[in-house]
Amino acid sequence: MIVNRTILLKSILGLIILSIIRRNEHDIANVYDTFSNLMRIATGGRLLNFGYWTKEITNPLQAQIQLTKLFGIYGSFDTAQTILDVGSGFSIPAMHWIHSYSDVKIYCLNISLKQLKSANSEIGKNQSHEDVTGNPYLAADIGDRIFHINSTSTSMPFRNESVDRIAAFESAQHFKPLAQFIHESKRILKYSGQLILAMPVIANKSDLLPFSNTYNLGILAVTWASEHYSVRMLESLLLEDDFELSNIDYIGENIYGPLAEFYIQNRDKLRSEIIKEYPKFLEIILYKSMVKMKIESDKNFIEYVLIRATKR
Repeated sequence: MIVNRTILLKSILGLIILSIIRRNEHDIANVYDTFSNLMRIATGGRLLNFGYWTKEITNPLQAQIQLTKLFGIYGSFDTAQTILDVGSGFSIPAMHWIHSYSDVKIYCLNISLKQLKSANSEIGKNQSHEDVTGNPYLAADIGDRIFHINSTSTSMPFRNESVDRIAAFESAQHFKPLAQFIHESKRILKYSGQLILAMPVIANKSDLLPFSNTYNLGILAVTWASEHYSVRMLESLLLEDDFELSNIDYIGENIYGPLAEFYIQNRDKLRSEIIKEYPKFLEIILYKSMVKMKIESDKNFIEYVLIRATKR
């Protein structure tokens, strides 16, 4: 057991160091694959987003489902026929959208083959909508409406002007170079099609967060171990490709603080579950990181934005 924990410790530290230093999509995918079970323990489901907290929300899974719904409404998925979900994770958001929007087809593109295989295994299972695992009911025709594609975000195997929406649901911060993803999105989107982004950002005047400051981001230093963009930088990249910025909404106050408070208030219960599968030091880091994340959010150092950009 000690040997296994030592190997796990070295593996975790190695992944974190590589993801922070190299900042490429493959390393980030490995981090999410490694920590996905930790996220499941902490949230109760397999949705890989921070969640949107309101007064009615009582746990992280509800918040994650709420943010998934909000993203679909924000992106006007009800008027789309084809959606390309880039960085789709385990495709749980896409399964929710398939249930909510009966006429849409969704292409789930992910660099992690492991996550895509896991998503494929879920197809066809009959589950209750929004059950305790966070998985939606899968419609009978889901095999004709959701498709999995193993590819990088910067060279996507789609024809020119072939989709109505491109969605990057808490994933675009990992795409490198982001400018190439935006350029590819313009190529693939139909005229007046929309690029929809949900992502953490730096809420200061600098375009990129200096490497030395990443340690102040708390748990984001792991789950956001990639480029740290300001809104100004995102606007610049989108305008350079002649996108029209339709909306930018700031929702950080409903993201970071409530999530951190939930973990702090329920730490004892969550810690007892986490240390069954992970070293105790990891839970300590997670706790301290949550505290730091709340502090940085309260200081308005970090934000979370929804962006809708239209191809002209």
